[in-house]
Amino acid sequence: MEVNDALAWKEDLLQLAAQALEERIRVAEKAMKSAQESANNEEKSSAGDKYETARAMGQLERDMNARQLALAKRELESLRQIKTDLRESAGAGALVFTEAQVYFLSVGLGTVESGGRKVHLVSGQSPIGRALEGLVAGSSFSFNGTNQQIVLIR
Repeated sequence: MEVNDALAWKEDLLQLAAQALEERIRVAEKAMKSAQESANNEEKSSAGDKYETARAMGQLERDMNARQLALAKRELESLRQIKTDLRESAGAGALVFTEAQVYFLSVGLGTVESGGRKVHLVSGQSPIGRALEGLVAGSSFSFNGTNQQIVLIR
């Protein structure tokens, strides 16, 4: 893969990841607001134990969404720190090509389609990210019982 192609591909992958995280943030904010409104409405229309239970459930839902929101914001901030320069070893911002897979070490968002290929967006803290960390082209690694060899890193 040509250098300029790799750099452009990384920029596209970062944009895809940022859009996905921004959507997660919007969804979590909307869900938090909805849970709060639901709890507030329950307060006005219920009495006794039913009110307390509904209010507690609303608060739990709001708290869960708040955690998801905080995580998505941290991941987006982490993503924005990634440099797209060329890499010789696997680490944040590296495109890692094996015989069978392409990994982009960034944030853990799963598999996306980009440039006509499937690319696995993985976090450096994930098991596969830790397995790849610091490896160079020609290195072999084992993950989930499968041996893979790194063909190219960009």
